[in-house]
Amino acid sequence: MINKLTQATMVFESRLIDDASTDQVASYRIPSLLKTKKGTLIAGIDQRHDHHFDWGNIDMVVRRSEDNGDTWGDNITIVDLATNPHAEHPDFGTPVNIDMTLIQDPTTERIFSIFGMYPEIRGLFGMLEDNRDLVEQGKEPLDEKQFVDGYLALYKEGEAYTAREGGQVFTPQGEATDYRVVLESTQAPYSDLGDLYENDTKIGNVFFVTHSASPFRIAKSMYLWESHSDDEGKTWSCPKDITTQVKADWMKFYGIGPGVSLTLHTGPHKGRLIAPTYSTNHPYILDGSQSSRVIYSDDHGVSWQSGEAVNDDRTLADGTRIHSATMDDREEQNTEAVAVQLNSGTVMLFMRNLSGSVQSAVSLDGGATWEEGITTHEGVNDVYCQLSAVQTVQDGQEYVLLVNADGPKRTNGVVRVAKVNADDTLTWVAKKPLQEGKFAYSAIQQIGDDAFGVLYEHADEAHNEYCILFKRFDWAYLVEE
Repeated sequence: MINKLTQATMVFESRLIDDASTDQVASYRIPSLLKTKKGTLIAGIDQRHDHHFDWGNIDMVVRRSEDNGDTWGDNITIVDLATNPHAEHPDFGTPVNIDMTLIQDPTTERIFSIFGMYPEIRGLFGMLEDNRDLVEQGKEPLDEKQFVDGYLALYKEGEAYTAREGGQVFTPQGEATDYRVVLESTQAPYSDLGDLYENDTKIGNVFFVTHSASPFRIAKSMYLWESHSDDEGKTWSCPKDITTQVKADWMKFYGIGPGVSLTLHTGPHKGRLIAPTYSTNHPYILDGSQSSRVIYSDDHGVSWQSGEAVNDDRTLADGTRIHSATMDDREEQNTEAVAVQLNSGTVMLFMRNLSGSVQSAVSLDGGATWEEGITTHEGVNDVYCQLSAVQTVQDGQEYVLLVNADGPKRTNGVVRVAKVNADDTLTWVAKKPLQEGKFAYSAIQQIGDDAFGVLYEHADEAHNEYCILFKRFDWAYLVEE
């Protein structure tokens, strides 16, 4: 028995504001939460060592709970990339991993962690700023291919070399060189990924961009990586790059909608793994083309493919047709999202957007395409922040629970209850408080027949933004008068 809404448990604690210690983690951000088939709770996070911003020294970290969140084990680092000792900018002198989502295949019980990766730049903003600077100088923005013929591209003086089998580097003409780059590491947390060797001598790292001894670097873009665990999150595989499987050449940014992913539980695509993503089409502007979609796997996570975007061939109220590859419309963009599947088989995607209210889209083919039209849920506030959701059945009735910040701005976290009607529309029937004060990203999971757990970002006056807290509540808390 949960006893309605519990007190918060501190799962990841950021540095105290008045603590000058450099060995304390400055910030934890971007919570992900998974309840495994065996009952383990796995909490995933960005461990942001230097500050709370979306760049710099960020590790992918999880903690495990075997008692439904009463207690949590030690930090387990999935990946910790090397820091450039000669970095030009100390606050972003490390290649970046960012924005985790967790998902489990119901057949193999393999657990997947999917997240983004940038070289040593200021994350997404550095990628955009570098191109904007070039344009302001009257030059063309960078249009570097991340892969050539399926191989990782390595740039040297403007030419694209490739890292092929075993990491051996080949010239643009296809001739083998004496260089080798580490693409597959055997030692967790895989800090040697990207290390470059000339014969047997390590000379640098291809993920470093500034003041690097390596003559090569990867493209200044975002990559998607996948790591998996076959032992309930205790150990994790070396990250595998899945960018070529899901990212089209026109996509300038392709990121994870972090927090909660989905396994389809019914319908013709039962067992499909779905992870929300979003894309942009402009080399140096973020606003205007952000478009929500999902990636999915039908072979137990061996391979992934990208579905169409909600904005693909979407007709606006004035008759304008837009597409994620070409659109430039700030008011119609949608970004980080979370998916649920209803008992009818319909997939519903809730999306961060700029309308002021939560918006949703509907897919009838397991997230591959989206039906015409977006629903704006008036009165269900969206303060332009990530949100999380889960489907549940209580007393024979189907519901959707949605967690987000109620405002103003990123404050006052709530859980909202929507009744699923016979035609798959939603009627919002309840709203209950979760956390007063600062509240940003979250992840919700059903952890019992009538019990739920939420992992979320919160900061008090003493801590840096953010700490990661966990609360549980039962169904009675949501429906009591």
